[in-house]
Amino acid sequence: MLSRITFSARGPFFETLKSRVDAYFQQTGQRHTGNRLLHFKTVFSYALAGFSYAMLVWGAEHLWTALLAGFGLTQGLVLIAFNVMHDGAHGSYSRKRWVNWLMGSSMEVLGGSQSMWQQKHNVLHHTYTNVDGKDDDIALGSLMRLSPATPWRPWHRLQHWYAVVLYSLLTLFWLLFSDWHKMIRGKIGDTPLPKRAWWEWPYFVATKLLYIGYALVLPALYHPFSHVLLAFLGVHLLFGLTLSVVFQLAHTVEGAAFPLPGDDGKMADEWAVHQLKTTANFACGNRLVTFYMGGLNFQVEHHLFRKTSHVHYPALSRIVAEVCREHGMPYQSFRSVWSAMRAHFRFLKQMGRQPAALRVGPVAAATRI
Repeated sequence: MLSRITFSARGPFFETLKSRVDAYFQQTGQRHTGNRLLHFKTVFSYALAGFSYAMLVWGAEHLWTALLAGFGLTQGLVLIAFNVMHDGAHGSYSRKRWVNWLMGSSMEVLGGSQSMWQQKHNVLHHTYTNVDGKDDDIALGSLMRLSPATPWRPWHRLQHWYAVVLYSLLTLFWLLFSDWHKMIRGKIGDTPLPKRAWWEWPYFVATKLLYIGYALVLPALYHPFSHVLLAFLGVHLLFGLTLSVVFQLAHTVEGAAFPLPGDDGKMADEWAVHQLKTTANFACGNRLVTFYMGGLNFQVEHHLFRKTSHVHYPALSRIVAEVCREHGMPYQSFRSVWSAMRAHFRFLKQMGRQPAALRVGPVAAATRI
Protein backbone atom coordinates (compact mmCIF):
# COMPACT_ATOMS: atom_id res chain seq x y z
CA MET A 1 0.00 0.00 0.00
CA LEU A 2 1.29 3.47 -0.91
CA SER A 3 2.36 5.56 2.08
CA ARG A 4 0.75 8.71 0.66
CA ILE A 5 -2.69 8.78 -0.92
CA THR A 6 -4.24 11.93 -2.36
CA PHE A 7 -7.68 12.86 -3.63
CA SER A 8 -8.70 14.85 -6.69
CA ALA A 9 -9.18 18.59 -6.32
CA ARG A 10 -12.39 19.82 -4.72
CA GLY A 11 -15.11 20.30 -7.28
CA PRO A 12 -18.36 22.30 -7.46
CA PHE A 13 -20.38 19.74 -5.47
CA PHE A 14 -18.67 20.26 -2.13
CA GLU A 15 -18.22 23.98 -2.72
CA THR A 16 -21.98 24.32 -3.15
CA LEU A 17 -22.74 22.04 -0.23
CA LYS A 18 -20.38 23.81 2.15
CA SER A 19 -21.72 27.25 1.24
CA ARG A 20 -25.32 26.14 1.88
CA VAL A 21 -24.48 24.52 5.18
CA ASP A 22 -22.62 27.66 6.28
CA ALA A 23 -25.63 29.73 5.21
CA TYR A 24 -27.90 27.49 7.28
CA PHE A 25 -25.91 28.12 10.44
CA GLN A 26 -25.74 31.85 9.75
CA GLN A 27 -29.48 32.09 9.15
CA THR A 28 -30.45 30.04 12.20
CA GLY A 29 -27.85 31.62 14.47
CA GLN A 30 -26.69 28.24 15.67
CA ARG A 31 -23.15 27.05 16.28
CA HIS A 32 -21.67 23.98 14.65
CA THR A 33 -21.05 22.54 18.11
CA GLY A 34 -23.47 21.01 20.60
CA ASN A 35 -26.45 22.64 22.28
CA ARG A 36 -28.79 21.99 25.20
CA LEU A 37 -29.94 18.71 23.69
CA LEU A 38 -26.38 17.41 23.70
CA HIS A 39 -25.88 18.60 27.28
CA PHE A 40 -29.08 16.82 28.35
CA LYS A 41 -27.96 13.63 26.61
CA THR A 42 -24.60 13.85 28.41
CA VAL A 43 -26.21 14.13 31.84
CA PHE A 44 -28.75 11.41 31.04
CA SER A 45 -26.11 9.00 29.69
CA TYR A 46 -23.77 9.38 32.65
CA ALA A 47 -26.64 9.28 35.15
CA LEU A 48 -27.93 6.01 33.66
CA ALA A 49 -24.46 4.46 33.64
CA GLY A 50 -23.62 5.68 37.15
CA PHE A 51 -26.91 4.59 38.71
CA SER A 52 -26.76 1.19 37.02
CA TYR A 53 -23.15 0.67 38.11
CA ALA A 54 -24.04 1.54 41.72
CA MET A 55 -27.00 -0.84 41.63
CA LEU A 56 -24.86 -3.61 40.16
CA VAL A 57 -22.10 -3.23 42.77
CA TRP A 58 -24.07 -2.31 45.91
CA GLY A 59 -27.76 -2.88 45.23
CA ALA A 60 -28.14 -6.14 43.32
CA GLU A 61 -29.27 -8.87 45.72
CA HIS A 62 -30.88 -11.22 43.20
CA LEU A 63 -30.03 -12.49 39.75
CA TRP A 64 -32.82 -10.54 38.06
CA THR A 65 -31.74 -7.24 39.65
CA ALA A 66 -28.14 -7.90 38.60
CA LEU A 67 -29.24 -8.62 35.03
CA LEU A 68 -31.35 -5.47 34.97
CA ALA A 69 -28.51 -3.35 36.37
CA GLY A 70 -26.03 -4.89 33.92
CA PHE A 71 -28.31 -4.15 31.00
CA GLY A 72 -28.83 -0.57 32.21
CA LEU A 73 -25.07 -0.12 32.60
CA THR A 74 -24.47 -1.37 29.06
CA GLN A 75 -27.05 1.04 27.64
CA GLY A 76 -25.51 3.91 29.59
CA LEU A 77 -22.08 3.08 28.19
CA VAL A 78 -23.49 2.86 24.66
CA LEU A 79 -25.12 6.27 25.04
CA ILE A 80 -21.87 7.75 26.35
CA ALA A 81 -19.93 6.29 23.41
CA PHE A 82 -22.34 7.43 20.69
CA ASN A 83 -23.46 10.75 22.13
CA VAL A 84 -20.66 12.11 24.31
CA MET A 85 -17.32 10.54 23.48
CA HIS A 86 -17.84 10.62 19.74
CA ASP A 87 -18.63 14.34 19.57
CA GLY A 88 -15.87 15.18 22.04
CA ALA A 89 -13.21 13.21 20.17
CA HIS A 90 -14.22 14.92 16.92
CA GLY A 91 -13.98 18.37 18.50
CA SER A 92 -17.66 19.04 17.82
CA TYR A 93 -19.00 18.96 21.38
CA SER A 94 -17.91 22.50 22.29
CA ARG A 95 -15.97 25.47 20.98
CA LYS A 96 -13.67 25.05 23.96
CA ARG A 97 -10.81 22.68 23.35
CA TRP A 98 -10.56 21.47 26.95
CA VAL A 99 -14.25 20.57 27.00
CA ASN A 100 -13.83 18.49 23.83
CA TRP A 101 -10.84 16.75 25.39
CA LEU A 102 -12.79 16.06 28.57
CA MET A 103 -15.79 14.65 26.71
CA GLY A 104 -13.50 12.67 24.40
CA SER A 105 -11.86 11.20 27.49
CA SER A 106 -15.08 9.30 28.02
CA MET A 107 -13.26 6.77 25.84
CA GLU A 108 -11.03 5.97 28.80
CA VAL A 109 -14.15 5.48 30.96
CA LEU A 110 -15.24 2.88 28.40
CA GLY A 111 -11.91 1.06 28.57
CA GLY A 112 -10.42 2.48 25.37
CA SER A 113 -7.96 5.22 24.47
CA GLN A 114 -8.97 8.60 23.10
CA SER A 115 -5.60 9.15 21.40
CA MET A 116 -5.80 5.78 19.62
CA TRP A 117 -9.40 6.45 18.62
CA GLN A 118 -8.57 9.86 17.19
CA GLN A 119 -5.85 8.47 14.96
CA LYS A 120 -7.72 5.31 13.98
CA HIS A 121 -11.14 6.86 13.52
CA ASN A 122 -10.83 10.62 13.01
CA VAL A 123 -7.76 10.56 10.79
CA LEU A 124 -7.58 7.23 8.98
CA HIS A 125 -11.22 6.14 8.79
CA HIS A 126 -12.65 9.57 8.01
CA THR A 127 -9.99 10.36 5.42
CA TYR A 128 -9.57 6.99 3.70
CA THR A 129 -13.01 5.46 4.21
CA ASN A 130 -13.14 1.87 2.88
CA VAL A 131 -9.64 2.14 1.36
CA ASP A 132 -7.94 -1.20 1.97
CA GLY A 133 -4.67 -0.81 3.87
CA LYS A 134 -5.59 2.60 5.30
CA ASP A 135 -9.01 2.30 6.90
CA ASP A 136 -8.40 0.24 10.02
CA ASP A 137 -12.13 -0.34 10.48
CA ILE A 138 -12.15 -2.86 7.63
CA ALA A 139 -8.85 -4.46 8.64
CA LEU A 140 -9.69 -7.61 10.60
CA GLY A 141 -6.74 -9.60 9.34
CA SER A 142 -7.78 -12.97 7.97
CA LEU A 143 -10.70 -13.33 10.38
CA MET A 144 -13.18 -11.57 8.11
CA ARG A 145 -13.27 -10.25 4.57
CA LEU A 146 -14.78 -6.75 4.57
CA SER A 147 -13.25 -5.52 1.32
CA PRO A 148 -12.86 -7.00 -2.18
CA ALA A 149 -9.13 -6.27 -1.83
CA THR A 150 -8.78 -8.51 1.23
CA PRO A 151 -7.40 -11.98 0.40
CA TRP A 152 -10.08 -14.64 0.50
CA ARG A 153 -9.88 -17.58 2.89
CA PRO A 154 -12.14 -20.68 2.91
CA TRP A 155 -13.62 -19.85 6.34
CA HIS A 156 -14.93 -16.54 4.98
CA ARG A 157 -17.82 -18.57 3.55
CA LEU A 158 -19.17 -18.69 7.09
CA GLN A 159 -18.42 -15.12 8.15
CA HIS A 160 -22.04 -14.02 7.98
CA TRP A 161 -22.68 -16.64 10.68
CA TYR A 162 -19.76 -15.99 13.03
CA ALA A 163 -19.57 -12.20 12.56
CA VAL A 164 -21.78 -11.55 15.58
CA VAL A 165 -19.34 -13.42 17.83
CA LEU A 166 -16.39 -11.36 16.65
CA TYR A 167 -18.35 -8.11 16.84
CA SER A 168 -19.19 -8.76 20.48
CA LEU A 169 -15.47 -8.89 21.34
CA LEU A 170 -14.78 -5.33 20.12
CA THR A 171 -14.43 -3.48 23.43
CA LEU A 172 -12.57 -6.36 25.09
CA PHE A 173 -10.21 -6.28 22.11
CA TRP A 174 -9.59 -2.55 22.65
CA LEU A 175 -8.97 -3.02 26.35
CA LEU A 176 -6.76 -6.09 26.30
CA PHE A 177 -4.91 -6.05 22.99
CA SER A 178 -5.57 -3.54 20.23
CA ASP A 179 -4.67 -0.29 22.02
CA TRP A 180 -1.56 -1.85 23.58
CA HIS A 181 -0.45 -3.31 20.25
CA LYS A 182 -0.76 0.06 18.50
CA MET A 183 1.03 1.95 21.26
CA ILE A 184 3.93 -0.50 21.36
CA ARG A 185 4.32 -0.66 17.56
CA GLY A 186 3.79 3.06 17.14
CA LYS A 187 1.63 2.31 14.10
CA ILE A 188 -1.94 1.71 13.05
CA GLY A 189 -1.57 -0.77 10.24
CA ASP A 190 1.29 0.65 8.18
CA THR A 191 0.61 4.27 9.20
CA PRO A 192 2.96 5.64 11.89
CA LEU A 193 1.42 7.36 14.90
CA PRO A 194 2.35 11.00 15.55
CA LYS A 195 5.28 11.54 17.87
CA ARG A 196 4.08 11.00 21.43
CA ALA A 197 4.66 13.40 24.32
CA TRP A 198 6.49 12.12 27.41
CA TRP A 199 3.29 11.86 29.44
CA GLU A 200 1.26 9.78 26.97
CA TRP A 201 2.58 6.36 27.96
CA PRO A 202 2.10 6.93 31.73
CA TYR A 203 -1.39 8.34 31.05
CA PHE A 204 -2.26 5.39 28.82
CA VAL A 205 -1.20 2.82 31.42
CA ALA A 206 -2.81 4.72 34.31
CA THR A 207 -6.19 5.01 32.60
CA LYS A 208 -6.20 1.33 31.70
CA LEU A 209 -5.43 0.42 35.32
CA LEU A 210 -8.09 2.80 36.61
CA TYR A 211 -10.62 1.16 34.32
CA ILE A 212 -9.69 -2.31 35.61
CA GLY A 213 -9.96 -0.87 39.10
CA TYR A 214 -13.54 0.34 38.82
CA ALA A 215 -14.74 -2.44 36.49
CA LEU A 216 -13.23 -5.45 38.29
CA VAL A 217 -11.33 -4.70 41.50
CA LEU A 218 -13.90 -2.53 43.31
CA PRO A 219 -16.87 -4.85 42.58
CA ALA A 220 -14.76 -7.82 43.71
CA LEU A 221 -14.62 -6.29 47.20
CA TYR A 222 -18.37 -6.89 47.53
CA HIS A 223 -19.05 -9.94 45.37
CA PRO A 224 -17.35 -13.25 44.48
CA PHE A 225 -14.85 -12.64 41.70
CA SER A 226 -16.48 -15.25 39.48
CA HIS A 227 -19.74 -13.26 39.61
CA VAL A 228 -17.91 -10.01 38.91
CA LEU A 229 -16.08 -11.53 35.96
CA LEU A 230 -19.31 -12.92 34.55
CA ALA A 231 -21.00 -9.51 34.78
CA PHE A 232 -17.92 -7.81 33.30
CA LEU A 233 -17.90 -10.14 30.30
CA GLY A 234 -21.66 -9.88 29.81
CA VAL A 235 -21.58 -6.08 29.75
CA HIS A 236 -18.64 -6.03 27.34
CA LEU A 237 -20.10 -8.59 24.96
CA LEU A 238 -23.36 -6.65 24.60
CA PHE A 239 -21.54 -3.31 24.51
CA GLY A 240 -19.11 -4.47 21.83
CA LEU A 241 -21.85 -6.01 19.72
CA THR A 242 -23.93 -2.81 19.80
CA LEU A 243 -21.02 -0.56 18.82
CA SER A 244 -19.82 -2.90 16.08
CA VAL A 245 -23.18 -3.35 14.41
CA VAL A 246 -23.92 0.39 14.31
CA PHE A 247 -20.54 1.23 12.79
CA GLN A 248 -20.72 -1.60 10.27
CA LEU A 249 -24.13 -0.52 8.96
CA ALA A 250 -22.64 2.70 7.62
CA HIS A 251 -19.91 1.34 5.34
CA THR A 252 -19.97 -2.43 4.88
CA VAL A 253 -23.33 -2.85 3.19
CA GLU A 254 -24.53 -3.57 -0.32
CA GLY A 255 -23.97 -0.52 -2.48
CA ALA A 256 -20.92 0.78 -0.60
CA ALA A 257 -17.82 1.30 -2.75
CA PHE A 258 -14.27 0.20 -1.90
CA PRO A 259 -12.09 2.38 -4.15
CA LEU A 260 -8.34 1.95 -4.43
CA PRO A 261 -5.75 4.53 -5.47
CA GLY A 262 -3.93 4.36 -8.79
CA ASP A 263 -0.26 3.55 -9.13
CA ASP A 264 0.50 7.22 -8.47
CA GLY A 265 -1.39 7.13 -5.15
CA LYS A 266 -4.24 9.30 -6.39
CA MET A 267 -7.88 8.46 -5.85
CA ALA A 268 -10.30 8.86 -8.75
CA ASP A 269 -12.71 11.12 -6.86
CA GLU A 270 -12.46 14.16 -4.67
CA TRP A 271 -12.70 13.48 -0.96
CA ALA A 272 -16.37 14.52 -0.56
CA VAL A 273 -17.55 12.35 -3.47
CA HIS A 274 -15.50 9.47 -2.06
CA GLN A 275 -17.43 9.81 1.21
CA LEU A 276 -20.75 9.65 -0.62
CA LYS A 277 -19.78 6.48 -2.45
CA THR A 278 -18.48 4.67 0.62
CA THR A 279 -21.09 5.67 3.19
CA ALA A 280 -24.79 5.03 3.82
CA ASN A 281 -27.44 6.42 6.16
CA PHE A 282 -30.16 4.36 7.82
CA ALA A 283 -33.37 4.90 9.80
CA CYS A 284 -33.17 8.67 9.39
CA GLY A 285 -36.88 9.07 10.05
CA ASN A 286 -36.70 7.31 13.43
CA ARG A 287 -36.14 9.85 16.22
CA LEU A 288 -35.52 7.19 18.85
CA VAL A 289 -32.75 5.63 16.75
CA THR A 290 -31.24 9.08 16.15
CA PHE A 291 -31.30 9.86 19.89
CA TYR A 292 -29.84 6.51 20.90
CA MET A 293 -27.14 6.35 18.24
CA GLY A 294 -25.99 9.93 18.60
CA GLY A 295 -26.91 10.75 15.02
CA LEU A 296 -24.63 8.07 13.64
CA ASN A 297 -27.49 6.86 11.48
CA PHE A 298 -26.86 10.13 9.57
CA GLN A 299 -23.45 8.79 8.64
CA VAL A 300 -23.20 10.65 5.30
CA GLU A 301 -23.64 14.00 7.03
CA HIS A 302 -21.21 12.95 9.75
CA HIS A 303 -18.50 12.08 7.24
CA LEU A 304 -18.95 15.27 5.28
CA PHE A 305 -19.05 17.48 8.39
CA ARG A 306 -17.33 15.56 11.15
CA LYS A 307 -16.58 18.70 13.19
CA THR A 308 -20.29 19.52 13.36
CA SER A 309 -22.19 18.08 16.32
CA HIS A 310 -24.57 15.22 15.61
CA VAL A 311 -27.53 17.22 16.96
CA HIS A 312 -27.54 19.15 13.66
CA TYR A 313 -27.46 16.17 11.29
CA PRO A 314 -31.22 15.78 10.72
CA ALA A 315 -31.44 19.38 9.49
CA LEU A 316 -28.25 19.10 7.44
CA SER A 317 -29.46 15.90 5.78
CA ARG A 318 -32.11 17.83 3.86
CA ILE A 319 -29.45 20.18 2.50
CA VAL A 320 -27.09 17.33 1.60
CA ALA A 321 -29.84 15.40 -0.19
CA GLU A 322 -30.87 18.46 -2.18
CA VAL A 323 -27.32 19.26 -3.33
CA CYS A 324 -26.72 15.60 -4.22
CA ARG A 325 -29.83 15.67 -6.44
CA GLU A 326 -28.70 18.84 -8.15
CA HIS A 327 -25.22 17.48 -8.89
CA GLY A 328 -26.25 13.91 -9.71
CA MET A 329 -24.37 12.45 -6.74
CA PRO A 330 -25.29 9.22 -4.90
CA TYR A 331 -26.99 9.53 -1.54
CA GLN A 332 -27.58 6.13 0.02
CA SER A 333 -30.13 5.78 2.80
CA PHE A 334 -31.72 2.62 4.19
CA ARG A 335 -35.24 3.12 5.50
CA SER A 336 -34.72 1.23 8.76
CA VAL A 337 -32.11 -0.38 10.98
CA TRP A 338 -33.46 -3.78 9.96
CA SER A 339 -33.07 -3.12 6.22
CA ALA A 340 -29.52 -1.88 6.79
CA MET A 341 -28.71 -4.98 8.86
CA ARG A 342 -30.01 -7.25 6.13
CA ALA A 343 -27.89 -5.38 3.59
CA HIS A 344 -24.85 -5.78 5.85
CA PHE A 345 -25.23 -9.53 6.31
CA ARG A 346 -25.92 -10.03 2.60
CA PHE A 347 -22.72 -8.11 1.98
CA LEU A 348 -20.82 -10.38 4.38
CA LYS A 349 -22.18 -13.41 2.58
CA GLN A 350 -21.13 -12.02 -0.80
CA MET A 351 -17.66 -11.13 0.47
CA GLY A 352 -17.36 -14.68 1.78
CA ARG A 353 -17.65 -16.21 -1.66
CA GLN A 354 -14.58 -17.04 -3.67
CA PRO A 355 -13.44 -13.94 -5.62
CA ALA A 356 -14.24 -15.49 -9.01
CA ALA A 357 -17.84 -15.97 -7.91
CA LEU A 358 -18.15 -12.66 -6.09
CA ARG A 359 -20.90 -10.45 -7.46
CA VAL A 360 -21.90 -7.52 -5.26
CA GLY A 361 -25.51 -6.81 -6.15
CA PRO A 362 -27.40 -3.55 -6.30
CA VAL A 363 -28.68 -1.73 -3.27
CA ALA A 364 -31.89 -3.66 -2.79
CA ALA A 365 -33.11 -2.06 0.39
CA ALA A 366 -31.66 1.42 -0.04
CA THR A 367 -32.99 4.52 -1.69
CA ARG A 368 -30.89 6.76 -3.88
CA ILE A 369 -31.45 10.44 -4.47
